[in-house]
Amino acid sequence: QVFQYLEPVDVLCLARTTKRLRAFLLNRHKSLHIWKAAFDNVPDLPPCPDHLSAPAYTHIAFVPVCHVRLTCRSNLSRH
Repeated sequence: QVFQYLEPVDVLCLARTTKRLRAFLLNRHKSLHIWKAAFDNVPDLPPCPDHLSAPAYTHIAFVPVCHVRLTCRSNLSRH
């Protein structure tokens, strides 16, 4: 029941804590309701695209890193 109060980035962080939690939270069939509740806790968040898993979408939406391969580094080195 605690999971229903979490935001997606919290679920993603929990998935990275132990092998058991990772296996459970990254299993689409077992944890879909948890991810859905987490997404519902973020106002105005666009729905997860069909081509992305919930964890992948969460990483893109909430983890502050560049998600474009080598583009950031190569653009920086040219200037």
